[in-house]
Amino acid sequence: VMTMKKRHDEGFTLTELMVVVSLLSVILGVAYLGFDVVRNGSNLSDRIAYTSREVGFPLDYMERILIQNYGLDVASPGPTNYRVVALTDRDNDGNPERYIFEATSAGKLQVTSSEVNDKPVPTTYVLSTKNSNVAQSKVLFRYYDAALAEITSMGNVGSQARSMTMTIVTTYDGQSFS
Repeated sequence: VMTMKKRHDEGFTLTELMVVVSLLSVILGVAYLGFDVVRNGSNLSDRIAYTSREVGFPLDYMERILIQNYGLDVASPGPTNYRVVALTDRDNDGNPERYIFEATSAGKLQVTSSEVNDKPVPTTYVLSTKNSNVAQSKVLFRYYDAALAEITSMGNVGSQARSMTMTIVTTYDGQSFS
């Protein structure tokens, strides 16, 4: 009498392998979606930090100085669409300071300050290193008269300007922000 032994192969059946591969695909798909959400959040955070540094900070700094100015200085270098020169006594020492805010063709937004009476060496600070106003021909400063009509002739800014607007443009990851 012949008896048959059951064969006990070690290994997996095709059905078991297909179930495992399917489960791994689902787990990897969920992990990829989670990674994508984190990456998009990180990119948004980077863009917000960039625009804050390149647009928000310079606007805030210029506004704090320009809001307390005595007036615009039209002497050389006078105001342009990319430069404004303001006189103020920011440190309350009785000596006015001259602040020159200017967007350069090199992509910098800078401020140069100096005491008017004592005439020490001017100090220049870079407020933004990725300014796009000049490159994109976007006006940085617009000057307005008392009737809120825009002044287009820079020669009239000193005598007619009563207000101004500032628009800073920067480019990040191929997009312009202002």
